[in-house]
Amino acid sequence: MKKRLAMITAAMMAVAALSAPAVFAGETEAASGSTSEDPVEFSYMDVDDSIFDCQWWDTGLGFDICVPADWVDADLTQEMVDAGVIHIYGEDGGGANCTITCTELPAEVADTYDIDQLGADLAATCTSAMFADLSGIPAVIYENDEAHVSGFGFLSDDGYLIQGVISAPSDDEYEEYGPSILNIITSISPSMEQPSTETEA
Repeated sequence: MKKRLAMITAAMMAVAALSAPAVFAGETEAASGSTSEDPVEFSYMDVDDSIFDCQWWDTGLGFDICVPADWVDADLTQEMVDAGVIHIYGEDGGGANCTITCTELPAEVADTYDIDQLGADLAATCTSAMFADLSGIPAVIYENDEAHVSGFGFLSDDGYLIQGVISAPSDDEYEEYGPSILNIITSISPSMEQPSTETEA
């Protein structure tokens, strides 16, 4: 578990630890060919609760997320908190999880770093990346087949980079876990009251 968390944190911090603004000519495209002007649209209303029993969480970062109902919000070490980890939603005792970080952009890039540059950075370091609209949140979603993780990233209005990395129960199960990963990403939406998943009497 510790090794997996270290790998996930390293993957996230690779983008977060920016030291200088990237320079791009013209419109930046992520690997899939989507652009920030024409993102792939997702809606939390399309969450499929037949894939897993859903539990909604308010992350406290301005967005909600739905993860499997048996996942817990794990306790964090001080080292994780210092690295910007806000939540680790996952299987109790290890396994599949979604690690969410929030890190302040360095002062030298805070005024210029935008979603296009985030897309280019993720496209350069991941197997695939594409611009997405997550229920109104401009984002980049990606897959990293080498690290066996998928994730999302977006920028807050106050200069923070918010990222989520989703891993399967094991590296061997990463490909077949795809529908669950997609369901989690589809759920991401601005914080609000979510529709109940309970059956009314």
